[in-house]
Amino acid sequence: MKLKIAGKSHIGKKRKINEDNYLIRPDLGLYVIADGMGGHKAGEVASLIVVESMEDYWKRVNINEAPSLPKGMKKDVSDIAKHLINSISFANTIVHEAQKEPQYLRMGSTVSALLIEGDIIWLANVGDSPVYLLDQGRLRLVSEEHSVEAEQKNLGIYDSFSSTNPLMKNMLTRVLGLHEKVDVYIIPMRPEPGDIILMCSDGLTNFMSQQSITKTLSDVSKSLEEKVDLLIDGANDGGGGDNITVILLEVLEEGRWERFKSRFKSSRV
Repeated sequence: MKLKIAGKSHIGKKRKINEDNYLIRPDLGLYVIADGMGGHKAGEVASLIVVESMEDYWKRVNINEAPSLPKGMKKDVSDIAKHLINSISFANTIVHEAQKEPQYLRMGSTVSALLIEGDIIWLANVGDSPVYLLDQGRLRLVSEEHSVEAEQKNLGIYDSFSSTNPLMKNMLTRVLGLHEKVDVYIIPMRPEPGDIILMCSDGLTNFMSQQSITKTLSDVSKSLEEKVDLLIDGANDGGGGDNITVILLEVLEEGRWERFKSRFKSSRV
């Protein structure tokens, strides 16, 4: 799969430190955003642990030294997808163990990750850092939000109090680090040429409307790098109340030879 990628992180207007961390590794086919929490730099530590541990895991995969997969993993996904789940589980374990230090007690992090496997992109996430797909001008959420608000909506018990209470949206039901094990959401994506995938921390979506995000992503006169800057500027113009991290991946048209190589490589995974 041929991709064009751009990404950037910004502290925003209100926060003293940036607790977001992100990873762009085209050579590993890996893209990650982690939004830390915990205060007094603990959130920054948690998110950094997540991206660094996942990067290290996939370096090992790349040289055929991948850790063994635990028994009982999902059977309806490829081995590569299982390793993506496992790399997130490893990150969870490291963050959880780090909490034995008093200054890191109760720290945690969200994670959203994309991994390329041939013509498939595996999306995995824990928490509320969203991933969207722009397909023919339509922007739709493809990640799963793990918050009290989202679960209430799914159960049909969302009420007017929830819509006016920001704590309900910010209260996460899944996060890396707080428990020994974590349930990772994973799904395959098969985007087409021209599609754009948006990965971001909720510092973007909480301060910029979906309509404005869609308009920015759909502007063919702007480069991918310019769109990243415009999204960050838009969130800051909307208040900038949180750290803002954005990664954009645009699917490009491949020639016949490139498609053949991609399919051949996928068949050998």
